Amino acid sequence: MNKKMLIIIAAVVLLLVVIGGVVFVFVINKPETEPEIVYLEYRLDEGYSNLADVDSNKIIKYQVTIEYTNADTLALLDKNKTKIVNNIDEIMRITSSEDIDKPNGKQRIRDRIKEMVIEVLDSDEETITDVYIQPFIVQG
Repeated sequence: MNKKMLIIIAAVVLLLVVIGGVVFVFVINKPETEPEIVYLEYRLDEGYSNLADVDSNKIIKYQVTIEYTNADTLALLDKNKTKIVNNIDEIMRITSSEDIDKPNGKQRIRDRIKEMVIEVLDSDEETITDVYIQPFIVQG
């Protein structure tokens, strides 16, 4: 009887060790995963501005979309929409068609707008992740 009892106890202990190991490996020691980033978009109305070209009447047509990651940013964007739209217009007015035609000209404008939005919202590049301009048409 003692021998059977010893075998049963050993089997139970072995089973508990195996179960404990499995729980540790799959539940407790679970590697931390990065939280999935959700990108949201805030689309502004279409805009038109004169370009800074002295000898021409060139006009730029554009629509800016701001990409952000924090849902609370939507309220800040709504609150500061007029200031953001005005500042975008000012950025476009000091831009010449030569600036646009340079390598990465459109990207530079996007970067200026992104920096301005971050400044207006007192935010950062993790929250305001990108700015898109579509359409981007120069007429004249």
